[in-house]
Amino acid sequence: MEFDINMIRALCDRYFDGDTSAEEELTLRSYFTQAQEVPEDLKAVKMMICGMDEASRMTYVPAAARPVRKVRRIFWGMVAAAASAAICISIANREIYGYDADGNAITDPQVALESTVLLSHLSKLETTIDIAEMITQEMENNN
Repeated sequence: MEFDINMIRALCDRYFDGDTSAEEELTLRSYFTQAQEVPEDLKAVKMMICGMDEASRMTYVPAAARPVRKVRRIFWGMVAAAASAAICISIANREIYGYDADGNAITDPQVALESTVLLSHLSKLETTIDIAEMITQEMENNN
């Protein structure tokens, strides 16, 4: 069946205004379920209409009809609690003093202190290099 896209757009406008008949809504539903390619401005409408069709086919199963799996729930709840406790204990016992160049945590205070001293020396070296470059630039400017 061939659809006129301008008619579909007009039907969509009327649909959202609440002015369509059941037959016109059926035409919209037919277009959106059959059309492979839809214009960009109508893709959201297609998702909505096709989604409502999908939702109308779903059935609700009351909780009383579903099988109760209390033992599994309790077991997995205990597993989750044990895993959470293990993670909390491991985090609480490990103090992080900083991070190395690769992003790994430094947990040894001696390694952290040595890294801090090295960074301090690098900072002083960088300052010295900056001063040397400034002096060289001044000497070149004066000559």
